[in-house]
Amino acid sequence: MSLRTFFKGRFLISIIIFTFFVWIAYLYLNKLQVNYNSSESENHCMSELTSIKYQLNVVTEYKNRIDRLLTETQKAREADKERYKDILESCGAMKQHISICQSQFEDLQSECKRVKEDHDKLKKETENIKTS
Repeated sequence: MSLRTFFKGRFLISIIIFTFFVWIAYLYLNKLQVNYNSSESENHCMSELTSIKYQLNVVTEYKNRIDRLLTETQKAREADKERYKDILESCGAMKQHISICQSQFEDLQSECKRVKEDHDKLKKETENIKTS
C-alpha cells in the first residue's frame, strides 16, 4: 500500500502544482488584460483629447472670424456715423445759405420793384415833358 499512497501523494502534488501553474497563468493573463484595458483607456482618452482640441480650434477660428467681422462692422458703423454727422452739418449750412439767398432774393425783388417804379415815373415824366 505504500506504493499506492506514494502515487496518491504524487497525484495530489501534481494536481496542486498544476493548479498553482493555472493560478499563476490566470494572474498573469488578468494582469495583461488590465494593462490592455488601461492602455486602451489611455488611447481612448488621447483620442477624445485630440477630438476636443480639434473642436476647440474650430470654435476658436469661428470666434476669431466673428471678432473680425464685429470689428469691421463697428468701424463701418463709425464711418457711417461720421458721414451722417457731416451730412447733417452740411444740411444745416445749406439751410443757412438758402435763408441768406432767399433774403437776398427778396431784397433784390424789392429793389427791382423800386427801380421799375422809378423807371415808370421817369418814363411818365419824359412823356409829360415831350407833350408839353
